Amino acid sequence: MSGVEGDGDARGGPAIVEPPGRPLPLGPTRLFPLMRVRGIVPASDTGAASDAIRRATLQWLERRAGKLPPEAWSFGAFGVDLGGSAAEVVRAETAAGELWAARLRYPDEARAGRVWRTELTLVRRGQELRFGLKLDLATREESPVVEVSAPRIARFVVNEFGLRAGSSRIALSPCRCEEGRSLADHLRHPERTLPAIVVSLVEGDVQPWAGALNPRRLAERLAGVAEVYVVPVRASFELSDALTKKWGCYLGAVRVYRAPFRPDVDAWSRHPLFLADRIRSFENDTGTRFAAHLSILVARDSLGPARPELDVPTFARVQDLARELRLREAREAGQTGEKLLELAEAEIRDLKQRLAEQEAQFETRRGELELLLDVAEREREEALGELRAARARIAVLEERLRAEQRDPDRDVPPLAGYQELATWAEQHLAGRLVLLQRAIREAKDGLFEDVALVGRALLYLAGPYRQMRLLGGDDARRANEEALATLGLENSSVGGDITRYADRFRVEWRGQKRLLDQHIKNGNARDPRRCLRIYYFWDEEDQIVVVGSLPGHIRTGAT
Repeated sequence: MSGVEGDGDARGGPAIVEPPGRPLPLGPTRLFPLMRVRGIVPASDTGAASDAIRRATLQWLERRAGKLPPEAWSFGAFGVDLGGSAAEVVRAETAAGELWAARLRYPDEARAGRVWRTELTLVRRGQELRFGLKLDLATREESPVVEVSAPRIARFVVNEFGLRAGSSRIALSPCRCEEGRSLADHLRHPERTLPAIVVSLVEGDVQPWAGALNPRRLAERLAGVAEVYVVPVRASFELSDALTKKWGCYLGAVRVYRAPFRPDVDAWSRHPLFLADRIRSFENDTGTRFAAHLSILVARDSLGPARPELDVPTFARVQDLARELRLREAREAGQTGEKLLELAEAEIRDLKQRLAEQEAQFETRRGELELLLDVAEREREEALGELRAARARIAVLEERLRAEQRDPDRDVPPLAGYQELATWAEQHLAGRLVLLQRAIREAKDGLFEDVALVGRALLYLAGPYRQMRLLGGDDARRANEEALATLGLENSSVGGDITRYADRFRVEWRGQKRLLDQHIKNGNARDPRRCLRIYYFWDEEDQIVVVGSLPGHIRTGAT
């Protein structure tokens, strides 16, 4: 197996995005966690795989930190510090398995004051081999911008052995996906652990964002951090049909589908979409390359807690375990107080260093969170203002149509089948009524025979009912009652079942739990072919009807 060379931009390290030459900023050094890779090495011989990865890691350390001591090549613990660059390895044999961890610190070659720190951990437990890697940046800059990239040692592991993390695909190259529906199934898979970057093409496999994004390079740099899929035109429309237009990605757009992907409850902004025009102009508009923005976006997700089956201890944790073992062995061997004191002093030094690093990291993250909260709140207020203004304009136009005795929904075609419900609602009710995914799923198995009546009932909720909630007044109330009478339907609060069986009436909306406390019905027939129930609630802030269940009863003890 081949060894591993050092990092650097094209060779595997983080790429500098900001221009060099700025004076070194004043203030304390901050520690910025950039990315983590965690997974299972699917090797039949975990001992041989572990040895190969450790040898490759040592070669990588030697290129950065200088000649390593002899004990390094027998995979023992050591430390090398040349002032600028430093490498160290710790290991511990525990009841849970063999732990081996390496840490490398080296200065940035192009930007004074920046120090990169990479940690790698291997955990061997019987026939299981876990791999973990962590990349940090220490700097006095307040908000450094770098194009995050997995160090080359991580690519070595992926290339030579593979890496497994749930159902996620970890590879050095993008996957060309010809089947949009199969990709939709994968994106919704509950075991997917990594964000998926979907890159859509236009006719003739043209890349309208060429120059701003290279999918192959992106996949290589983000191996272990994100999946990358390239989707031709036909497959992109299949994907949009399977996920609904709201969650689609086509005509040269790029979308990040975070894990988990729950289209029925997730906010649209959780899975950001970038249109082709936006991608082409991204660097001019923001000063940051689009590929760098994508890498930062997905790498940030990797910093969260891992699933238990993928978790690996940090270098510091392995260091603690190794020290505890040395202290125990020293006591059992009856070592002198001087030897025990030496071990205790080493522990105190490490703890002080770690405390300083954690304080620096805490200050960094606190500043980032405060900034993100400010930005999010400002964007939320701006979006709400735009939304309210748009709805006000729509309401004025609708009122003008009614004043002219013209029904704005007059030309809406009838709902022909439950399979068309999601598309039909998106085309004709958008901005006025939302169908949750639960309602769409239930409708596919709906037994109520008068499908057209279901469509007319939804148009009523999006039309006269919503107008009554928005405008109030006697005219709007009369129009609402007349519309109900014409349809032969009732609109009322849900009865006592909502108290006894609240969980069955509860849905998630905008990150909150809401009750489907209202329903449309047409009597109390027990035959589901003739019994209509549409359960919904009114969202006062968004001024929209949210439908969570149809076309039959929500099952309770009474139904």
